[in-house]
Amino acid sequence: MVKVQDIINHVEEFAPLAIKEDGDPTGFQIGDRNQVVHTIMTTLDVRPKVVEEAINKNVDMIMAHHPIMFHSPKNLDLDSPQNKMYRDLLSHNIAVHSAHTNLDKAHGGMNDWLMEKLELKNARYLDPNDDYSIGRMGDLPEEMDLLDFAKKVRDTYHLPNLRYVKSELGQPVKKVAIIGGDAGKFYPEVLKAGADTFITGDVYYHTAHDMMSNGLNVIDPGHHIEAIFIEKMARLLSDWKKANKWDIEIIQSEVNTEPYNFI
Repeated sequence: MVKVQDIINHVEEFAPLAIKEDGDPTGFQIGDRNQVVHTIMTTLDVRPKVVEEAINKNVDMIMAHHPIMFHSPKNLDLDSPQNKMYRDLLSHNIAVHSAHTNLDKAHGGMNDWLMEKLELKNARYLDPNDDYSIGRMGDLPEEMDLLDFAKKVRDTYHLPNLRYVKSELGQPVKKVAIIGGDAGKFYPEVLKAGADTFITGDVYYHTAHDMMSNGLNVIDPGHHIEAIFIEKMARLLSDWKKANKWDIEIIQSEVNTEPYNFI
């Protein structure tokens, strides 16, 4: 029998909790660590529609990238959709675990997945002195015009559109830094690492101005490109299933948790 804790042990060996960013509420979120797992589902976000999907598919455990509890509930009033979601998880015995910034930093984790998809060369840590750097750096085989590279990013991640910021230096793209999610605050480290272009999501307006004036191109593909987690984590779980002869079913959520619409 495979228990929730057995799966957590493998996830946290791959992406240790000790390397997560300060204040990140990642890790085991809700449920019983000793519960037997027959079916596990991977998802980017745990939202009411995802929980409904998990209930309908008889899922015992959800493995998510984003923590379900970024903010602690102030009450347990079930008129709140968030609180009702917690109740539904507990009443259907569905455990939830998240691997967030620890997976972003892990060797072969989120930022490696995102970089590999862009086929960047000479992969390296954003901070070469940190064994678990938050970001990654890579090179293009040949430099590209910023607009052409932005289109490449858009098409690679199958996006309807994206935003980009052109450096005041007007340089082409050659050395690229990437950090999935919302990581605009790390742009000084990106500059220090020698990148000419930074890919990250949810870039704040005034931060974009600072990046531009400091000579950094920026491509903001949004936060949802991290949905690559769904497939990649399912693949990791399949590898561990085979190695440990786990008798479990691994499924991938089909719910699109992108909150934005585009016109």
